[in-house]
Amino acid sequence: MKLRPLVAALAACVLLLTGCATVPTKGQLRSGNREGLADDQGGVGVEAKPPREGSDPTAIMAGFLEAMSDSNQFDTAREYMTPEAAANWQPEKQTIVYEQSPDSLTPKPGGFQLSARQIATIDDRGEWAPSRAESKTNFFFGIAKVNGQNRITTAPPGVLLANNQASLKLLSFDLYFFARDRKTLVPDPVYLPRNPSNGQTATLLVQELLKGPTKRLGNGVVSMAPPGTAIQVSVPVDLGTATVTLNDAAGQLRDTERRALAAQIVYTLNQISLRVQITVNGAPLLPESPEVLPISLFTEFDPAPSTGQMANLYGLQGGKVQRIEGLDDGAENAARPLTTSPLYQHHAESFAVSLRADSGAIVTTIGGERVVAYAKLDSEENGKNEPIKQIETQGKVLRPSYDFSDNLWILDRADSASPRLRVRTKDGTVEQVDADFRGQRPQAIRMAPDGVRVLLVMKAVKSGQNSVQTASIQTDDESKKLKLAQLRNLEVPLTAITDAAWSKKGILVAGVAVGNNSSAPWLVNPDGSSLQLLPGATAEFPIKTIASNPNVDTLPVFGDTDNHIHWQSRDLTWTSPNDTTREITPTYPG
Repeated sequence: MKLRPLVAALAACVLLLTGCATVPTKGQLRSGNREGLADDQGGVGVEAKPPREGSDPTAIMAGFLEAMSDSNQFDTAREYMTPEAAANWQPEKQTIVYEQSPDSLTPKPGGFQLSARQIATIDDRGEWAPSRAESKTNFFFGIAKVNGQNRITTAPPGVLLANNQASLKLLSFDLYFFARDRKTLVPDPVYLPRNPSNGQTATLLVQELLKGPTKRLGNGVVSMAPPGTAIQVSVPVDLGTATVTLNDAAGQLRDTERRALAAQIVYTLNQISLRVQITVNGAPLLPESPEVLPISLFTEFDPAPSTGQMANLYGLQGGKVQRIEGLDDGAENAARPLTTSPLYQHHAESFAVSLRADSGAIVTTIGGERVVAYAKLDSEENGKNEPIKQIETQGKVLRPSYDFSDNLWILDRADSASPRLRVRTKDGTVEQVDADFRGQRPQAIRMAPDGVRVLLVMKAVKSGQNSVQTASIQTDDESKKLKLAQLRNLEVPLTAITDAAWSKKGILVAGVAVGNNSSAPWLVNPDGSSLQLLPGATAEFPIKTIASNPNVDTLPVFGDTDNHIHWQSRDLTWTSPNDTTREITPTYPG
Protein backbone atom coordinates (compact mmCIF):
# COMPACT_ATOMS: atom_id res chain seq x y z
CA MET A 1 0.00 0.00 0.00
CA LYS A 2 1.39 3.39 -0.93
CA LEU A 3 2.20 5.56 2.08
CA ARG A 4 0.72 9.02 1.82
CA PRO A 5 1.97 12.26 3.34
CA LEU A 6 1.33 12.38 7.04
CA VAL A 7 -1.17 15.16 7.37
CA ALA A 8 -3.38 13.72 4.81
CA ALA A 9 -3.32 10.53 6.77
CA LEU A 10 -4.46 12.33 9.82
CA ALA A 11 -7.66 13.14 8.28
CA ALA A 12 -10.06 10.47 9.19
CA CYS A 13 -9.11 9.47 12.61
CA VAL A 14 -8.24 12.73 14.11
CA LEU A 15 -11.88 13.50 14.12
CA LEU A 16 -12.62 10.72 16.43
CA LEU A 17 -10.49 12.32 19.08
CA THR A 18 -12.39 15.59 19.11
CA GLY A 19 -16.02 14.72 18.70
CA CYS A 20 -16.78 14.60 22.39
CA ALA A 21 -14.72 16.22 25.08
CA THR A 22 -15.22 13.25 27.39
CA VAL A 23 -14.10 10.55 24.97
CA PRO A 24 -10.46 9.53 25.55
CA THR A 25 -7.98 9.12 22.74
CA LYS A 26 -7.53 5.52 21.72
CA GLY A 27 -4.11 3.96 21.77
CA GLN A 28 -1.31 3.86 24.28
CA LEU A 29 -1.22 6.41 27.04
CA ARG A 30 2.24 7.82 27.58
CA SER A 31 3.81 6.52 30.74
CA GLY A 32 7.17 5.78 32.26
CA ASN A 33 7.21 2.07 31.40
CA ARG A 34 6.88 1.51 27.64
CA GLU A 35 7.89 -2.16 27.63
CA GLY A 36 5.38 -4.58 26.17
CA LEU A 37 2.54 -2.25 25.23
CA ALA A 38 -0.21 -4.03 23.33
CA ASP A 39 -0.60 -3.18 19.68
CA ASP A 40 -3.99 -1.52 19.25
CA GLN A 41 -4.84 -1.24 15.60
CA GLY A 42 -8.43 -0.20 16.20
CA GLY A 43 -11.39 -0.19 13.90
CA VAL A 44 -11.71 -0.93 10.22
CA GLY A 45 -12.90 1.77 7.84
CA VAL A 46 -15.08 1.45 4.74
CA GLU A 47 -13.14 1.76 1.50
CA ALA A 48 -14.28 4.74 -0.54
CA LYS A 49 -15.76 4.07 -3.97
CA PRO A 50 -15.27 6.18 -7.12
CA PRO A 51 -18.24 8.21 -8.39
CA ARG A 52 -20.96 6.37 -10.22
CA GLU A 53 -22.04 7.56 -13.63
CA GLY A 54 -25.00 9.89 -13.43
CA SER A 55 -24.66 10.58 -9.68
CA ASP A 56 -26.60 13.61 -8.49
CA PRO A 57 -24.87 16.47 -6.57
CA THR A 58 -25.83 15.03 -3.16
CA ALA A 59 -24.22 11.67 -3.95
CA ILE A 60 -21.12 13.37 -5.33
CA MET A 61 -20.77 15.48 -2.17
CA ALA A 62 -21.23 12.46 0.10
CA GLY A 63 -18.77 10.35 -1.89
CA PHE A 64 -16.13 13.07 -1.89
CA LEU A 65 -16.37 13.60 1.87
CA GLU A 66 -16.02 9.86 2.45
CA ALA A 67 -13.02 9.53 0.13
CA MET A 68 -11.39 12.64 1.61
CA SER A 69 -11.57 11.10 5.08
CA ASP A 70 -9.10 8.34 4.17
CA SER A 71 -5.50 9.19 3.33
CA ASN A 72 -5.26 6.06 1.20
CA GLN A 73 -8.16 7.23 -0.96
CA PHE A 74 -7.04 10.67 -2.12
CA ASP A 75 -6.79 9.48 -5.72
CA THR A 76 -10.38 8.32 -5.42
CA ALA A 77 -11.36 11.68 -3.90
CA ARG A 78 -9.86 13.46 -6.91
CA GLU A 79 -12.15 11.47 -9.20
CA TYR A 80 -15.05 13.44 -7.68
CA MET A 81 -13.38 16.74 -8.69
CA THR A 82 -12.91 18.60 -11.93
CA PRO A 83 -9.41 18.19 -13.40
CA GLU A 84 -8.50 21.75 -12.39
CA ALA A 85 -9.78 21.34 -8.81
CA ALA A 86 -8.04 17.97 -8.48
CA ALA A 87 -4.74 19.49 -9.62
CA ASN A 88 -5.06 22.39 -7.16
CA TRP A 89 -6.03 20.27 -4.16
CA GLN A 90 -3.26 19.84 -1.56
CA PRO A 91 -4.54 17.41 1.09
CA GLU A 92 -1.04 17.17 2.59
CA LYS A 93 -1.12 20.83 3.61
CA GLN A 94 -3.36 20.51 6.66
CA THR A 95 -6.37 18.80 8.16
CA ILE A 96 -9.20 20.92 9.54
CA VAL A 97 -11.48 19.16 12.01
CA TYR A 98 -14.97 20.60 12.41
CA GLU A 99 -17.98 19.78 14.55
CA GLN A 100 -20.64 17.83 12.69
CA SER A 101 -24.25 18.94 13.15
CA PRO A 102 -27.49 18.45 11.19
CA ASP A 103 -27.10 21.85 9.52
CA SER A 104 -23.31 22.00 9.07
CA LEU A 105 -23.59 21.11 5.36
CA THR A 106 -26.41 22.77 3.46
CA PRO A 107 -27.30 22.80 -0.27
CA LYS A 108 -26.88 26.14 -2.00
CA PRO A 109 -27.31 27.23 -5.63
CA GLY A 110 -24.40 25.67 -7.48
CA GLY A 111 -23.12 23.49 -4.64
CA PHE A 112 -22.99 22.97 -0.88
CA GLN A 113 -21.97 25.30 1.94
CA LEU A 114 -20.01 23.90 4.88
CA SER A 115 -20.31 26.05 8.00
CA ALA A 116 -19.42 24.64 11.41
CA ARG A 117 -17.43 25.18 14.57
CA GLN A 118 -13.78 24.41 13.99
CA ILE A 119 -12.31 22.01 16.54
CA ALA A 120 -8.65 21.71 15.56
CA THR A 121 -6.10 21.84 12.78
CA ILE A 122 -3.32 19.37 12.09
CA ASP A 123 -0.29 20.48 10.12
CA ASP A 124 1.89 18.55 7.69
CA ARG A 125 3.93 17.05 10.56
CA GLY A 126 0.90 15.72 12.38
CA GLU A 127 0.75 18.34 15.13
CA TRP A 128 -2.68 18.75 16.68
CA ALA A 129 -3.53 22.41 17.40
CA PRO A 130 -6.86 23.08 19.16
CA SER A 131 -8.89 25.91 17.64
CA ARG A 132 -10.36 28.77 19.63
CA ALA A 133 -13.92 28.28 20.81
CA GLU A 134 -15.20 30.92 18.38
CA SER A 135 -13.33 29.52 15.34
CA LYS A 136 -15.44 28.57 12.34
CA THR A 137 -14.90 26.46 9.25
CA ASN A 138 -16.58 27.92 6.17
CA PHE A 139 -16.13 26.54 2.69
CA PHE A 140 -18.29 26.40 -0.43
CA PHE A 141 -18.10 23.21 -2.50
CA GLY A 142 -19.04 24.23 -6.01
CA ILE A 143 -20.52 21.53 -8.25
CA ALA A 144 -20.77 21.67 -12.03
CA LYS A 145 -21.17 19.34 -15.02
CA VAL A 146 -18.02 17.93 -16.67
CA ASN A 147 -18.75 15.77 -19.74
CA GLY A 148 -22.26 15.33 -18.41
CA GLN A 149 -21.16 14.26 -14.93
CA ASN A 150 -21.45 16.26 -11.68
CA ARG A 151 -18.05 17.13 -10.26
CA ILE A 152 -16.70 19.34 -7.45
CA THR A 153 -15.14 22.53 -8.80
CA THR A 154 -13.49 24.04 -5.71
CA ALA A 155 -10.54 22.50 -3.90
CA PRO A 156 -10.73 22.71 -0.10
CA PRO A 157 -7.72 24.10 1.84
CA GLY A 158 -6.38 20.70 2.78
CA VAL A 159 -8.65 18.05 4.25
CA LEU A 160 -11.96 19.06 5.85
CA LEU A 161 -13.31 16.43 8.19
CA ALA A 162 -16.32 16.18 10.43
CA ASN A 163 -15.67 14.74 13.85
CA ASN A 164 -18.07 11.87 13.20
CA GLN A 165 -17.12 11.11 9.61
CA ALA A 166 -14.48 8.52 10.25
CA SER A 167 -13.96 5.42 12.28
CA LEU A 168 -10.73 4.73 14.08
CA LYS A 169 -8.09 5.43 11.47
CA LEU A 170 -5.63 7.52 13.45
CA LEU A 171 -3.46 7.07 16.50
CA SER A 172 -1.34 9.43 18.55
CA PHE A 173 2.31 8.43 18.74
CA ASP A 174 5.36 10.02 20.33
CA LEU A 175 8.57 10.73 18.48
CA TYR A 176 11.50 10.87 20.89
CA PHE A 177 14.27 13.48 20.92
CA PHE A 178 16.81 14.55 23.52
CA ALA A 179 16.72 17.49 25.89
CA ARG A 180 19.51 20.02 25.54
CA ASP A 181 21.74 18.18 28.01
CA ARG A 182 21.30 14.96 25.98
CA LYS A 183 20.40 13.06 29.13
CA THR A 184 16.61 12.77 28.87
CA LEU A 185 14.30 11.79 26.03
CA VAL A 186 11.44 14.18 25.28
CA PRO A 187 8.17 12.98 23.66
CA ASP A 188 6.89 14.87 20.62
CA PRO A 189 3.32 13.72 19.79
CA VAL A 190 2.15 13.32 16.20
CA TYR A 191 -0.81 11.59 14.59
CA LEU A 192 -0.38 8.69 12.19
CA PRO A 193 -2.91 6.51 10.37
CA ARG A 194 -3.92 3.19 11.81
CA ASN A 195 -2.46 0.60 9.44
CA PRO A 196 -3.09 -3.13 9.39
CA SER A 197 0.66 -3.62 8.97
CA ASN A 198 3.14 -2.97 11.77
CA GLY A 199 5.74 -2.50 9.06
CA GLN A 200 3.88 0.46 7.57
CA THR A 201 3.45 2.09 10.97
CA ALA A 202 7.09 1.43 11.87
CA THR A 203 8.23 2.93 8.57
CA LEU A 204 6.17 6.07 9.11
CA LEU A 205 7.37 6.44 12.70
CA VAL A 206 11.05 6.20 11.80
CA GLN A 207 10.62 8.48 8.78
CA GLU A 208 8.97 11.13 10.93
CA LEU A 209 11.59 10.71 13.66
CA LEU A 210 14.42 11.28 11.18
CA LYS A 211 12.79 14.51 9.98
CA GLY A 212 13.51 16.02 13.37
CA PRO A 213 11.23 17.61 15.98
CA THR A 214 8.01 19.45 15.23
CA LYS A 215 7.55 23.19 15.79
CA ARG A 216 6.14 22.42 19.24
CA LEU A 217 9.63 21.52 20.53
CA GLY A 218 11.76 23.21 17.87
CA ASN A 219 15.40 23.66 18.82
CA GLY A 220 14.59 22.99 22.46
CA VAL A 221 15.45 19.37 21.70
CA VAL A 222 18.10 17.66 19.60
CA SER A 223 18.12 14.58 17.42
CA MET A 224 21.20 12.42 17.29
CA ALA A 225 20.49 11.55 13.66
CA PRO A 226 22.95 13.48 11.43
CA PRO A 227 21.48 15.53 8.55
CA GLY A 228 20.66 13.24 5.66
CA THR A 229 20.04 10.17 7.80
CA ALA A 230 17.36 8.00 6.23
CA ILE A 231 16.13 4.43 6.19
CA GLN A 232 16.75 2.12 3.28
CA VAL A 233 13.30 1.99 1.62
CA SER A 234 11.22 0.79 4.60
CA VAL A 235 11.25 -0.85 8.04
CA PRO A 236 10.33 -4.53 7.60
CA VAL A 237 8.79 -6.35 10.57
CA ASP A 238 9.27 -10.09 10.95
CA LEU A 239 7.85 -12.00 13.91
CA GLY A 240 7.58 -8.82 15.98
CA THR A 241 11.09 -7.57 15.24
CA ALA A 242 11.58 -4.38 13.23
CA THR A 243 14.81 -4.03 11.25
CA VAL A 244 15.84 -0.41 10.83
CA THR A 245 18.50 -0.13 8.12
CA LEU A 246 20.07 3.32 8.14
CA ASN A 247 22.08 4.87 5.32
CA ASP A 248 25.72 5.96 5.42
CA ALA A 249 24.99 9.23 7.22
CA ALA A 250 24.64 7.44 10.56
CA GLY A 251 28.04 5.78 10.12
CA GLN A 252 29.88 8.96 11.13
CA LEU A 253 28.49 8.93 14.68
CA ARG A 254 30.64 8.30 17.72
CA ASP A 255 29.77 5.48 20.12
CA THR A 256 27.86 7.69 22.59
CA GLU A 257 25.91 9.31 19.74
CA ARG A 258 25.10 5.90 18.23
CA ARG A 259 23.68 4.75 21.54
CA ALA A 260 21.59 7.89 21.89
CA LEU A 261 20.19 7.51 18.35
CA ALA A 262 19.38 3.88 19.11
CA ALA A 263 17.47 5.03 22.22
CA GLN A 264 15.39 7.44 20.12
CA ILE A 265 14.47 4.70 17.66
CA VAL A 266 13.81 2.00 20.27
CA TYR A 267 11.57 4.23 22.41
CA THR A 268 9.66 5.39 19.33
CA LEU A 269 9.03 1.86 18.00
CA ASN A 270 8.32 0.37 21.43
CA GLN A 271 4.91 2.06 21.25
CA ILE A 272 3.80 -0.62 18.80
CA SER A 273 5.34 -3.44 20.82
CA LEU A 274 8.18 -4.10 18.41
CA ARG A 275 11.60 -5.47 19.18
CA VAL A 276 14.21 -3.48 17.28
CA GLN A 277 17.47 -4.15 15.51
CA ILE A 278 19.36 -1.31 13.84
CA THR A 279 22.05 -1.58 11.20
CA VAL A 280 24.26 0.80 9.22
CA ASN A 281 25.75 -0.53 5.98
CA GLY A 282 24.81 -4.05 7.07
CA ALA A 283 26.63 -3.81 10.41
CA PRO A 284 24.96 -3.32 13.81
CA LEU A 285 24.63 0.30 14.91
CA LEU A 286 25.76 -0.85 18.38
CA PRO A 287 28.24 -3.66 17.73
CA GLU A 288 28.86 -4.33 21.45
CA SER A 289 25.15 -4.70 22.28
CA PRO A 290 22.64 -7.49 21.61
CA GLU A 291 21.50 -7.74 18.01
CA VAL A 292 17.92 -7.07 19.10
CA LEU A 293 17.98 -4.00 21.36
CA PRO A 294 15.77 -4.16 24.47
CA ILE A 295 14.30 -0.93 25.80
CA SER A 296 15.84 -1.77 29.18
CA LEU A 297 19.22 -0.95 27.60
CA PHE A 298 18.28 2.75 27.56
CA THR A 299 16.30 3.31 30.76
CA GLU A 300 18.60 6.12 31.95
CA PHE A 301 17.10 8.22 29.15
CA ASP A 302 13.50 7.49 30.17
CA PRO A 303 11.26 10.55 29.54
CA ALA A 304 9.29 9.77 32.71
CA PRO A 305 11.97 8.70 35.21
CA SER A 306 10.53 6.05 37.50
CA THR A 307 12.67 6.80 40.54
CA GLY A 308 10.92 5.84 43.74
CA GLN A 309 11.57 9.26 45.25
CA MET A 310 9.29 10.90 42.67
CA ALA A 311 6.29 9.17 44.25
CA ASN A 312 6.99 10.66 47.70
CA LEU A 313 4.40 13.27 48.65
CA TYR A 314 5.36 16.49 50.41
CA GLY A 315 3.49 19.59 51.40
CA LEU A 316 3.07 22.63 53.60
CA GLN A 317 1.17 22.62 56.86
CA GLY A 318 0.98 25.90 58.69
CA GLY A 319 3.70 27.22 56.39
CA LYS A 320 6.14 24.48 57.45
CA VAL A 321 7.63 21.88 55.09
CA GLN A 322 6.35 18.34 55.60
CA ARG A 323 6.48 14.87 54.12
CA ILE A 324 3.10 13.10 53.91
CA GLU A 325 3.17 9.35 54.53
CA GLY A 326 0.77 6.45 54.19
CA LEU A 327 -0.96 7.26 50.90
CA ASP A 328 -1.21 3.75 49.47
CA ASP A 329 0.86 1.37 51.58
CA GLY A 330 -1.55 0.63 54.37
CA ALA A 331 0.29 2.79 56.86
CA GLU A 332 -1.42 5.51 58.85
CA ASN A 333 -1.65 8.82 57.04
CA ALA A 334 0.57 11.37 58.69
CA ALA A 335 2.42 14.62 57.99
CA ARG A 336 6.04 14.43 59.21
CA PRO A 337 7.80 17.80 59.73
CA LEU A 338 11.13 18.06 57.86
CA THR A 339 12.89 19.50 60.89
CA THR A 340 16.38 18.53 59.64
CA SER A 341 16.08 20.84 56.65
CA PRO A 342 17.08 24.51 56.91
CA LEU A 343 13.85 25.26 55.03
CA TYR A 344 11.83 24.24 58.09
CA GLN A 345 13.04 27.31 59.96
CA HIS A 346 11.11 29.63 57.63
CA HIS A 347 7.44 30.19 56.95
CA ALA A 348 6.84 29.10 53.37
CA GLU A 349 4.24 30.42 50.93
CA SER A 350 4.90 27.55 48.51
CA PHE A 351 7.17 24.51 48.35
CA ALA A 352 8.91 22.64 45.52
CA VAL A 353 10.94 19.43 45.81
CA SER A 354 13.69 18.28 43.45
CA LEU A 355 12.97 15.19 41.36
CA ARG A 356 15.56 13.24 43.34
CA ALA A 357 13.85 14.41 46.53
CA ASP A 358 17.14 15.45 48.09
CA SER A 359 16.55 19.21 48.11
CA GLY A 360 13.74 21.73 48.01
CA ALA A 361 12.86 25.36 47.45
CA ILE A 362 10.35 27.62 49.14
CA VAL A 363 8.97 31.08 48.56
CA THR A 364 9.44 32.90 51.85
CA THR A 365 10.41 36.20 53.46
CA ILE A 366 13.88 36.57 54.96
CA GLY A 367 15.13 39.87 56.36
CA GLY A 368 12.01 41.62 55.09
CA GLU A 369 12.58 40.50 51.50
CA ARG A 370 10.58 37.89 49.63
CA VAL A 371 12.99 35.32 48.21
CA VAL A 372 13.18 31.82 46.80
CA ALA A 373 15.24 29.89 49.34
CA TYR A 374 16.65 26.46 48.57
CA ALA A 375 18.51 23.86 50.59
CA LYS A 376 18.83 20.14 51.31
CA LEU A 377 15.77 18.41 52.71
CA ASP A 378 18.04 16.61 55.18
CA SER A 379 21.10 18.73 55.87
CA GLU A 380 22.36 16.26 58.46
CA GLU A 381 22.33 13.27 56.10
CA ASN A 382 26.05 13.53 55.32
CA GLY A 383 27.04 15.10 58.58
CA LYS A 384 27.02 18.55 56.97
CA ASN A 385 24.89 21.47 58.04
CA GLU A 386 24.69 23.16 54.64
CA PRO A 387 23.46 26.77 54.65
CA ILE A 388 20.29 27.91 52.97
CA LYS A 389 20.73 29.81 49.69
CA GLN A 390 18.54 32.63 48.43
CA ILE A 391 17.42 34.16 45.14
CA GLU A 392 15.94 37.64 45.26
CA THR A 393 12.49 38.11 43.75
CA GLN A 394 10.06 40.87 42.86
CA GLY A 395 6.29 41.04 43.15
CA LYS A 396 4.13 37.93 43.11
CA VAL A 397 6.20 34.73 43.07
CA LEU A 398 4.72 31.46 41.81
CA ARG A 399 5.61 28.07 43.23
CA PRO A 400 9.03 27.15 41.75
CA SER A 401 9.51 24.00 39.69
CA TYR A 402 12.42 21.57 39.25
CA ASP A 403 13.47 19.50 36.24
CA PHE A 404 15.53 16.32 36.26
CA SER A 405 18.80 18.19 35.70
CA ASP A 406 18.23 19.97 39.03
CA ASN A 407 17.47 23.25 37.29
CA LEU A 408 15.12 25.35 39.42
CA TRP A 409 12.63 27.44 37.42
CA ILE A 410 11.36 30.64 39.05
CA LEU A 411 8.60 32.95 37.85
CA ASP A 412 8.12 36.24 39.68
CA ARG A 413 6.47 39.60 38.91
CA ALA A 414 3.51 37.38 38.01
CA ASP A 415 1.03 40.12 38.94
CA SER A 416 2.62 42.71 36.64
CA ALA A 417 2.58 43.49 32.94
CA SER A 418 6.08 42.01 32.64
CA PRO A 419 6.28 38.61 34.38
CA ARG A 420 9.83 37.30 34.68
CA LEU A 421 10.97 33.71 34.12
CA ARG A 422 14.42 32.65 35.34
CA VAL A 423 16.28 29.40 35.83
CA ARG A 424 18.83 28.61 38.50
CA THR A 425 21.08 25.97 37.00
CA LYS A 426 22.67 23.14 38.93
CA ASP A 427 25.89 25.13 39.33
CA GLY A 428 24.00 28.00 40.99
CA THR A 429 23.95 30.42 38.04
CA VAL A 430 20.69 32.33 37.60
CA GLU A 431 19.75 33.02 33.97
CA GLN A 432 16.78 35.01 32.70
CA VAL A 433 14.58 33.38 30.06
CA ASP A 434 13.11 35.60 27.36
CA ALA A 435 9.35 35.25 27.72
CA ASP A 436 6.41 37.02 26.09
CA PHE A 437 3.24 36.09 27.96
CA ARG A 438 1.12 38.06 25.49
CA GLY A 439 -0.36 40.36 28.11
CA GLN A 440 -1.57 37.51 30.30
CA ARG A 441 -0.77 36.87 33.96
CA PRO A 442 0.78 33.48 34.87
CA GLN A 443 -0.99 31.76 37.76
CA ALA A 444 1.02 28.51 37.92
CA ILE A 445 4.05 27.01 36.18
CA ARG A 446 5.09 23.34 36.07
CA MET A 447 8.16 22.12 34.22
CA ALA A 448 8.16 18.62 32.77
CA PRO A 449 11.07 16.48 34.07
CA ASP A 450 12.85 16.95 30.72
CA GLY A 451 13.22 20.70 31.32
CA VAL A 452 11.89 21.44 27.82
CA ARG A 453 8.11 21.29 28.08
CA VAL A 454 6.33 23.90 30.17
CA LEU A 455 2.80 23.82 31.59
CA LEU A 456 1.12 27.07 32.64
CA VAL A 457 -2.14 28.33 34.02
CA MET A 458 -2.66 31.79 32.54
CA LYS A 459 -5.14 34.56 33.37
CA ALA A 460 -6.53 36.88 30.71
CA VAL A 461 -6.45 40.44 32.01
CA LYS A 462 -9.64 41.62 30.33
CA SER A 463 -11.93 38.66 30.98
CA GLY A 464 -10.31 37.40 34.16
CA GLN A 465 -10.65 33.85 32.84
CA ASN A 466 -7.92 31.27 33.35
CA SER A 467 -6.66 28.90 30.67
CA VAL A 468 -4.27 25.96 30.46
CA GLN A 469 -1.34 26.48 28.12
CA THR A 470 1.82 24.67 27.13
CA ALA A 471 5.12 26.00 25.83
CA SER A 472 8.69 24.86 25.29
CA ILE A 473 12.07 26.17 26.33
CA GLN A 474 14.05 26.86 23.16
CA THR A 475 17.05 29.01 22.29
CA ASP A 476 17.32 32.16 20.20
CA ASP A 477 19.02 31.30 16.91
CA GLU A 478 21.38 34.28 17.12
CA SER A 479 22.06 34.91 20.80
CA LYS A 480 21.54 31.29 21.93
CA LYS A 481 19.74 32.70 24.95
CA LEU A 482 16.92 30.64 26.43
CA LYS A 483 13.41 31.68 25.48
CA LEU A 484 9.84 30.57 26.17
CA ALA A 485 8.44 29.57 22.78
CA GLN A 486 5.36 28.01 21.20
CA LEU A 487 2.94 29.21 23.90
CA ARG A 488 -0.30 27.36 23.07
CA ASN A 489 -3.73 27.43 24.66
CA LEU A 490 -5.10 23.90 25.02
CA GLU A 491 -8.62 25.35 24.67
CA VAL A 492 -10.13 23.01 27.24
CA PRO A 493 -13.87 23.76 27.67
CA LEU A 494 -13.59 24.49 31.39
CA THR A 495 -14.06 27.58 33.52
CA ALA A 496 -12.69 28.61 36.92
CA ILE A 497 -9.41 26.78 36.23
CA THR A 498 -7.19 26.98 39.31
CA ASP A 499 -4.32 24.53 38.74
CA ALA A 500 -2.71 22.06 36.33
CA ALA A 501 0.03 19.46 36.59
CA TRP A 502 1.87 16.87 34.49
CA SER A 503 0.86 13.27 35.09
CA LYS A 504 1.79 9.84 33.75
CA LYS A 505 -1.19 9.97 31.37
CA GLY A 506 -1.09 13.58 30.22
CA ILE A 507 -2.09 16.79 32.00
CA LEU A 508 -4.37 17.08 35.03
CA VAL A 509 -6.55 20.19 35.26
CA ALA A 510 -8.71 21.58 38.07
CA GLY A 511 -11.72 23.29 36.52
CA VAL A 512 -15.49 23.54 36.18
CA ALA A 513 -17.35 21.98 33.25
CA VAL A 514 -20.17 23.81 31.50
CA GLY A 515 -23.41 23.28 33.41
CA ASN A 516 -21.67 22.34 36.67
CA ASN A 517 -21.02 24.39 39.77
CA SER A 518 -18.14 22.48 41.32
CA SER A 519 -14.50 22.20 40.29
CA ALA A 520 -13.34 18.67 39.42
CA PRO A 521 -10.15 16.92 38.26
CA TRP A 522 -9.83 16.46 34.49
CA LEU A 523 -7.32 14.68 32.27
CA VAL A 524 -6.34 16.06 28.87
CA ASN A 525 -3.67 15.07 26.34
CA PRO A 526 -0.64 17.40 26.16
CA ASP A 527 -1.82 18.62 22.72
CA GLY A 528 -5.26 19.61 24.06
CA SER A 529 -7.23 16.66 22.68
CA SER A 530 -9.40 14.19 24.58
CA LEU A 531 -10.62 15.88 27.75
CA GLN A 532 -12.13 13.46 30.27
CA LEU A 533 -13.19 13.49 33.90
CA LEU A 534 -11.02 11.36 36.19
CA PRO A 535 -12.84 8.13 37.10
CA GLY A 536 -14.71 8.31 40.39
CA ALA A 537 -14.44 12.08 40.78
CA THR A 538 -17.49 13.67 42.39
CA ALA A 539 -18.65 17.09 43.47
CA GLU A 540 -18.21 16.16 47.14
CA PHE A 541 -14.85 17.92 47.32
CA PRO A 542 -14.41 20.83 44.89
CA ILE A 543 -10.68 20.84 44.13
CA LYS A 544 -8.35 23.80 44.03
CA THR A 545 -4.79 22.44 43.78
CA ILE A 546 -3.17 19.42 42.11
CA ALA A 547 -0.06 17.46 43.06
CA SER A 548 1.27 15.09 40.41
CA ASN A 549 4.22 14.22 38.17
CA PRO A 550 4.83 11.74 35.32
CA ASN A 551 6.22 8.98 37.54
CA VAL A 552 4.37 5.70 36.96
CA ASP A 553 3.92 5.15 40.73
CA THR A 554 2.74 8.67 41.58
CA LEU A 555 -0.82 8.88 42.90
CA PRO A 556 -2.65 12.09 41.93
CA VAL A 557 -3.38 14.17 45.02
CA PHE A 558 -5.83 17.06 45.13
CA GLY A 559 -6.29 19.84 47.61
CA ASP A 560 -9.88 21.02 48.00
CA THR A 561 -11.20 24.49 48.77
CA ASP A 562 -11.00 23.70 52.51
CA ASN A 563 -7.31 22.74 52.21
CA HIS A 564 -8.03 19.05 52.75
CA ILE A 565 -6.31 16.52 50.53
CA HIS A 566 -7.78 13.62 48.54
CA TRP A 567 -6.00 11.09 46.37
CA GLN A 568 -6.82 8.50 43.75
CA SER A 569 -5.50 5.05 44.60
CA ARG A 570 -4.16 2.56 42.08
CA ASP A 571 -7.56 0.84 41.98
CA LEU A 572 -9.05 4.24 40.95
CA THR A 573 -10.92 4.65 44.24
CA TRP A 574 -10.70 7.92 46.14
CA THR A 575 -9.39 8.34 49.68
CA SER A 576 -10.16 11.27 51.93
CA PRO A 577 -7.88 12.64 54.64
CA ASN A 578 -7.72 12.05 58.34
CA ASP A 579 -7.14 14.77 60.90
CA THR A 580 -3.33 14.69 60.65
CA THR A 581 -3.36 15.51 56.92
CA ARG A 582 -5.82 18.38 57.07
CA GLU A 583 -4.77 21.93 56.17
CA ILE A 584 -2.10 20.53 53.83
CA THR A 585 -1.00 22.08 50.53
CA PRO A 586 0.35 19.00 48.71
CA THR A 587 3.30 18.84 46.31
CA TYR A 588 5.25 16.09 44.57
CA PRO A 589 8.85 16.31 43.36
CA GLY A 590 8.99 18.39 40.21
